[in-house]
Amino acid sequence: MPGRVEANPDRTLSAKRSIFGALAYMTSRPGAEAFVASQMAPDEPALALALGEGLVRSPRRVLALTAHPDDLEFFAGGTLRRMALAGSQIFAVVMTDGEKRGNWTDLGGQRRSEQEAAARFQGYASVKFMGLPDFGLPEDPRLEHLVARTWDEIAPEVVFAFDPKELLPQTANRDHKALGRTVMDLARARMQTGAQVYFYGTHHPSVLVDITPVIADKLQAVKAHQSQMVFLDEAETDRTIQSMARMAAGASGCAYAEPLYRLM
Repeated sequence: MPGRVEANPDRTLSAKRSIFGALAYMTSRPGAEAFVASQMAPDEPALALALGEGLVRSPRRVLALTAHPDDLEFFAGGTLRRMALAGSQIFAVVMTDGEKRGNWTDLGGQRRSEQEAAARFQGYASVKFMGLPDFGLPEDPRLEHLVARTWDEIAPEVVFAFDPKELLPQTANRDHKALGRTVMDLARARMQTGAQVYFYGTHHPSVLVDITPVIADKLQAVKAHQSQMVFLDEAETDRTIQSMARMAAGASGCAYAEPLYRLM
């Protein structure tokens, strides 16, 4: 692990503590889980689940875009694991090293190592780090050019990125929004390629992926990011992730799910 240094202010810390605290609370309050599940349920849960099965069962060429190490595993780790097990080639592209998430020396290096370990466990074909500044993704033609070049190099059948509206809009991360909006703009210009585009980290899903068979794998992949285990201990992390997956599953008929929004 990297060594600690004098604290640098992280404006997201109080929001993160509130979010993780609320999620931990819900794990012991079934009524709270049921309420949240009702608020984020797709209009047709059974159809959403069927669409999710169609997504993960056949081998695809996948471009998985994300802003920081650990985002993919936390928000879409079960989906990507199921796709990898079905033979999909998953090319993960991480825009920043997440170097500002905490008070550590060489945190960026640590987080790259953690992401590489998670990628090996998950079965990704590759993971590429773009080295852009944490909390500084440029929401302008520079980011669009970089993502467009990556998209063209991979030639994906499926693209994953953050929903720019985010799971909790009031605490939206600027890097997540910048990446999601960029992908949304690029998708319109690439409709002729036939690539399917899905947003993860969404609060208005149209697709649900049943991750019940791989929930243990998702937990292990998330915990590969040990430098981020600062808000909850491992047992609390497991309970929180399971609670989020139960809330996403709702009344769909599966035990654990991940929510996605299909853009195109």
